[in-house]
Amino acid sequence: MTIHKLEYIKVDKMQLERESKICEYVPINRITLKRLQMDKSNSSYGKKFSDYLDKEDKDWWMKQDTWQSSINADAEMLKSMPEVARILSMFKAALATDNIEANFFTQQKDTEVKAHIDVGTPCAINFIINGNATPIIFDESGTHFYTNALLDVSKRHSVPMQLDTERLVFKLRILDLTFNEAQKKIIDFFE
Repeated sequence: MTIHKLEYIKVDKMQLERESKICEYVPINRITLKRLQMDKSNSSYGKKFSDYLDKEDKDWWMKQDTWQSSINADAEMLKSMPEVARILSMFKAALATDNIEANFFTQQKDTEVKAHIDVGTPCAINFIINGNATPIIFDESGTHFYTNALLDVSKRHSVPMQLDTERLVFKLRILDLTFNEAQKKIIDFFE
């Protein structure tokens, strides 16, 4: 399984959108291509992000600037981001871990995100703030539409052309639990 929908989790999308404007953003290519997987227990240990890309997509990933990530929200930033802080705290409790990073991602209208694996992030929780009409596509399990979901981002996935508006996603990167471990804890805590 690559997705566990969390539609029952309520978030204040308008507040998250306001809080997203506090952040500074950088293109994913300038962050992720340099990140090495440091967890020796993960099968991607020592691999670069580019090791998981299709050969024909490497050039796109090196130059793309239409998919961007905010810098991780630190303790000082969280003081001015009450909804981010609330959601982060709720999932730290639910998952019994402090190893969660909170970021916003933007995808410009009329652009796509090529297939990739989030090296160094076994799973993540995405909250779609804008751009609900665009799904996530996993090589393993196909196309999935969601609003809030736990995702197995250690599996190859992509996002097709964002047509209706710029896509804004609030993401919790869970750094020390697999998808199955996080899913079980979420079910036990919320369901």
